Amino acid sequence: HDFGHLSVFKKSKWNHLVHKFVIGHLKGASANWWNHRHFQHHAKPNIFKKDPDINMMDIFVLGNTQPVEYGIKKIKHYPYNYQHQYFFLVAPPLLIPVFYNYNIMKTMFTRRDWVDPAWASTYYIRYFYCFVPLYGVFGSLALMMFVRFLESHWFVWVT
Repeated sequence: HDFGHLSVFKKSKWNHLVHKFVIGHLKGASANWWNHRHFQHHAKPNIFKKDPDINMMDIFVLGNTQPVEYGIKKIKHYPYNYQHQYFFLVAPPLLIPVFYNYNIMKTMFTRRDWVDPAWASTYYIRYFYCFVPLYGVFGSLALMMFVRFLESHWFVWVT
């Protein structure tokens, strides 16, 4: 997080490099995706349609504006009046392993910035090299999803 804000080293070049290493090599994600999302969040925090952290369009409607707008325009057909009941079953367990992973991979390949997939591939190569001999391919994928599932719970409740 602090490397992404360019606040650790005096030279931004070092912050960018370490940020790519940490996000890509240690987490298997995209530094550019993080920067794009995080800078939008800081530019317009908690503003509907501007802050990607509160834009959960297809699953949840948040705040005072979005539910009214969805109701008037009859947008989507989800049971939003029950979202307070299904939030705990959907958001904490699925935010990182499903929503973020999908968005990260989509962003890396649609933007065609091949540096991020290269960094992320070092994570996946290292991960599978270490765990496939112990757990097999299916067991390694299950372990990865379980760890992301736990990480997702922590992330939702802390943030």
